[in-house]
Amino acid sequence: MDKQCREMDFIATVTHDLKSPLGAIVNAIELIKRDIQSGKWNEKAILDDLSTAENSAGELLDLVQNMLTAARIQAGEMAVCPRLLSRPEFIEQLKGMERTFRYEAKARMVDFSVEIGEFPIDVHWDIQKMRFFAINNLISNALKFVGQDGTVKVFVDSDEAGNVRITVADNGPGIPPDILKSIFDPFFTTKSQGQGTGLGLSIVRHVATNHGGEVNVRSREGEGSTFILQIPRVLGPQ
Repeated sequence: MDKQCREMDFIATVTHDLKSPLGAIVNAIELIKRDIQSGKWNEKAILDDLSTAENSAGELLDLVQNMLTAARIQAGEMAVCPRLLSRPEFIEQLKGMERTFRYEAKARMVDFSVEIGEFPIDVHWDIQKMRFFAINNLISNALKFVGQDGTVKVFVDSDEAGNVRITVADNGPGIPPDILKSIFDPFFTTKSQGQGTGLGLSIVRHVATNHGGEVNVRSREGEGSTFILQIPRVLGPQ
């Protein structure tokens, strides 16, 4: 499929993706309004509808964020702004990341954990882009695909070359071998129309590359997937 066709498919997919969470939000608000006006509402029903609206709003926010990031990447405007982070500062970023996903994992009934091993005493990264556009995308994908009672584990340490290694492993359905090489391509998705734009993993790869690093994946159908970010301690060439 050439680039123009893929971009047209992307536009169609985004249109459906936007409609789905927006529709859920509108419907949830309408149900809440109707229940209150009837005078027969109950607290559980209202809370359930509010949860639906909240989850849909979160999906919508993720989608818009990925769309904006992809647009900036294509326009060559995604500047990398590194700063020095001490080990305690980096650990605090990791703890913040854990807090971000703790409640989502609980709601999905997924066993989620973040473990910290040995890594350099400091890093020189654009931590905001690394955390929010790379690591968070990998964790979010894992939580969505693993299913109820699944497991998602994040481990941070160093590899033999001294690079920081961030591993996101799950015991989900895994990735078919025939598409494994394509999952980082922009707009590539195995989801049906309206279920995904195929931007998340391409953004992960872009952020890793802009830091002089790389992202790799090991997966086997029925046994889960493991994504590994390997990033030099000091920002590499862009």
